[in-house]
Amino acid sequence: MKISKTQAKLFIFLKQAEERKKQFTIEELISATGWKKITFDTYWQKGQLSDFINKVDDTNFESFGCNNITEIEFVKMLSQSKHRRGLGHNCKSKLAKSLLIKAKDNFQLSIELYNRPSLENRMDVFVMCFCAAWEQFLKAVLIEQDGEDSIFKKAGKKGIKETISLRDCLATYYAIESNIRKNIEKIVYIRDQAVHLLIPEIQSVTSRIFQSGVLNFTSEFESFTEIPIVNSNHAGMLSIVGEFKLPPLSVMKANYGDMADDILELATSLQDEIEKNNAIEFAIPLKVSLVYATDNGETLIKLAKAEDGIEGLKKALFIEKPIDRAISHPYLRSKAITEINKLLRERFIEDKLSKHLVCQDKTSNKYCINSNCFEAVIDKNKWKNSNNQFHYKNKDPELHYYSYELVNEFIKKIMEHEGYLSRAKTSYNKRK
Repeated sequence: MKISKTQAKLFIFLKQAEERKKQFTIEELISATGWKKITFDTYWQKGQLSDFINKVDDTNFESFGCNNITEIEFVKMLSQSKHRRGLGHNCKSKLAKSLLIKAKDNFQLSIELYNRPSLENRMDVFVMCFCAAWEQFLKAVLIEQDGEDSIFKKAGKKGIKETISLRDCLATYYAIESNIRKNIEKIVYIRDQAVHLLIPEIQSVTSRIFQSGVLNFTSEFESFTEIPIVNSNHAGMLSIVGEFKLPPLSVMKANYGDMADDILELATSLQDEIEKNNAIEFAIPLKVSLVYATDNGETLIKLAKAEDGIEGLKKALFIEKPIDRAISHPYLRSKAITEINKLLRERFIEDKLSKHLVCQDKTSNKYCINSNCFEAVIDKNKWKNSNNQFHYKNKDPELHYYSYELVNEFIKKIMEHEGYLSRAKTSYNKRK
């Protein structure tokens, strides 16, 4: 395999830096390799160096992963990275990158083991591997959001640093109303309290919760990493397979004795929670109707593609029954603003908020969203232009209601990029 001089120099430079545990600057790398700065910038922005280089701060970098590979292996990986982004290419922390890799491995292992028909305890190992994947993924996200210290508890008397639990990660990252959080918490409960009741006969209920968890994980993982968790040609592996019928109590008694009552109680309680939550993110619905609708006199049939995952299912199933506005869009403007400010305080520190928000509360001097901020972002996204998942207009009297989805989407919009809210307000106020 032909290796260019610059590639050889880059490998030597990174290998030596890793051996010496020495940080380096862009200028030092350019000087050692003969690259131009624009060449490094191109490789870096496309994520092609994320398998070997990690950014420490604004000026310093560190290398990893070069000590245990040959020069030829290095060049092959570098060449392949032109056609892909390395997992964790958008992470600053090496720990976060490592956690993402572990999360992906544990997630794929959980699916492989669940779909292995010869494995009697496949549900047991699924919940263990699946919960480990979520914990590792959320810790990577929290590290990138709040720093590495955010996932560690205060050192105890023995001085041992322990990381926070999966439940703590969920409470930090997701709102209490989140169906994704409820889904994971239910699987965590099964892992911790009811794993001894996970027998093949109750898959009719548990598999619905597990499948939603799988789709939630792939959606959240791909949204954060910007990389598919599996190749599109292997999307079928994201489905879990199982029996969908519960045997009679007499058969259960014969097979499991007195524990049959506990097993059926677990299955019944899970079924009740599925019906109560009635959300795809919590459990996959079994009753699906094919609906014919008309639009301007034309007959329409709307289907969801399997590869569209949880979002595709939402689009296909939202027509199953009408939803009460008081449930789907509970907030008037003032209540929506209150909820947004509450969640911003829970999810972000003041220093972070000061970089994204532009207004301060007159009493506390803390950064917050006011009515002008709210209307500016609503206007920018045209959410008020129609009745939709974010907004509902009541005609008589004329009132505008907003959903919990809007609250989360609003926060996502303003916190993804510094200056977003400022630009939205400037544009909105010019047209007032």
